[in-house]
Amino acid sequence: MEADEKKLWELYHKTKRRELLEKIVEKYLYLVHYLAGKLNIFSSSSMEKDDLYSAGVMGLLDAIEKFDPEKGVEFQTFATIRVRGSIIDEIRRTDWVPRSVRQKSKHIDAAIHSLFNRLGRMPSDSQVAEELDISLDEYYHITDNLGPMFLASLDSAIKGDGGQDLFVSDIVEDTGEGVEAEMQRHNLRRGIIKAIGQLPEREKLVISLYYYEELTLKEIGMVLDVTESRVSQMHSSALMKLRNLLEHSRPEPIL
Repeated sequence: MEADEKKLWELYHKTKRRELLEKIVEKYLYLVHYLAGKLNIFSSSSMEKDDLYSAGVMGLLDAIEKFDPEKGVEFQTFATIRVRGSIIDEIRRTDWVPRSVRQKSKHIDAAIHSLFNRLGRMPSDSQVAEELDISLDEYYHITDNLGPMFLASLDSAIKGDGGQDLFVSDIVEDTGEGVEAEMQRHNLRRGIIKAIGQLPEREKLVISLYYYEELTLKEIGMVLDVTESRVSQMHSSALMKLRNLLEHSRPEPIL
């Protein structure tokens, strides 16, 4: 931490002056904008992005009050955890998935598995909708409300071989664990990467841009020339298919 910033923190914690608080908030408000944009992909169509932003601001204020510069942790790292957690809590608190939608998601899952076995490849959204005898718009209405179902402590948890929870973010995450644990995680990552390779091209691209390139919904929409809501639908559909693939296959052993 630079000397000027450390002095700012020391002065704020000593005086609690409002103008100093506003200065710190202004400096780190970009974290709220960024994380609200990223995590919006896990909220349903009924939830306003402003609600996520407000929750993120509360998380930032909480981080400011609890931050201790003497512990040697960068504030950006500390605040990211607090802001992200606050936004996730807001999604979980207010954006529940109705039982009827959960039931329909099971039907989608079964249709995906059946089509994959028949076609020998991952089906398109239109093929899944046809299999279920529903319109494509109705299919997207369902997937548009599945975001909270995929929300877990990191991003999207999927049960791996042996019951472990693995995450799409594990594809790129380096945990620094021991050799045995890292080998097991590497095996799980290989399973996820293989599953992603079987997605339709545009869904594969959405996953790549979101998890590898860390683009927001708006940025991905600009790349694909589609709306943010369409990107969200494609993301949810991709996660449904990934979960289906991983639940019905076993990762290959490490060579």
